[in-house]
Amino acid sequence: MQAKYSIGIDLHKSVIQVCVLDERGEVIEEFRESIETREEGRIVVERLTTWREGGRLVVEAVGVNRWFVNACHETGLGIVVADPVKLNLQMLGKKTDRRDARELARRLYLGDIDAYGTTYYPTEEEYGVRKILRVRHHLVKVRKQITSQLRAFLNAYKLPARVVLYGTRSMEQLKRLLFPTEELNVCFSSLLSSLESIQQTIEHLSEQIRKRAAEEKLRNVRTALPGVGPQTAATLVYELGDVNRFANAKAVAAYAGLVPRVSQSADTKHHGRLTKRGNRELRWILGEWAVRLLKTNRLAQAWAKPLLRRMHKNKVRMALARRLLIGVYILLKRGEVFSLERCLAV
Repeated sequence: MQAKYSIGIDLHKSVIQVCVLDERGEVIEEFRESIETREEGRIVVERLTTWREGGRLVVEAVGVNRWFVNACHETGLGIVVADPVKLNLQMLGKKTDRRDARELARRLYLGDIDAYGTTYYPTEEEYGVRKILRVRHHLVKVRKQITSQLRAFLNAYKLPARVVLYGTRSMEQLKRLLFPTEELNVCFSSLLSSLESIQQTIEHLSEQIRKRAAEEKLRNVRTALPGVGPQTAATLVYELGDVNRFANAKAVAAYAGLVPRVSQSADTKHHGRLTKRGNRELRWILGEWAVRLLKTNRLAQAWAKPLLRRMHKNKVRMALARRLLIGVYILLKRGEVFSLERCLAV
């Protein structure tokens, strides 16, 4: 059913551009407002309630829109969150906030966004758990960078070090080290204090993940999947979100970026590398899970052995990651028992 009003919203951190189309697709109102504070944003949302009856809004999925979408839900406004990659507004040539808002409203009016341009909007619970997982993953990367710099100090002066530098004993040992100049000591101690602070934060986030994984929903997933810990189970469940939104296994593989690029023209078709256009966290955790299985699981090793003779190990790893993802998808959507034999077609 065609909405009475189609409203395009081009949202930025401090500015909002609005375009309203009527049921014939003609512009009936356009305005631009400053939203430096949350109160100013609330005023704009209240203004949009003028078209609440029979109106639909569309906004791009950007990092600053969550407050706006939540406010629209609270006031009863029907809003659609669109994928900016699929819309590709920059291809229009001249790009301005006004043109973007008009184009969003036009595509909503024509039904293009409903057909192929929508994206998933996670709940507050899903968003919070995702943030914990992603922040922890980022801090682990930062920790690795700091430990690399600390090892460079130690190697330069041929000083011994433990395998894990952020352990309690290692930290005590490193704090007692002295270097020839004051500048070196200041730099080394600064890196050491940063490492200690980051490690404490990582441990705190890990504890939060373990508490979440102890819940029945994730406990069942951990029990069903081989070689899966709290972080892997939580990432798989909360990064996938509502699995019923995926039409089939190909759709969930595309969401994780585990499908090849395709270039087709007439009778010529070429399949290239992975698109990597999907959920990076999901793709990363699946790759880590695949590495563990290839090292410890005999069934996965037997499956990979003939492939490794003609393919690079990374290709084999990602091929296994895709099969694992489809198995998890079937587990979450249909409630079927996860079977590694079935995933590997053994």
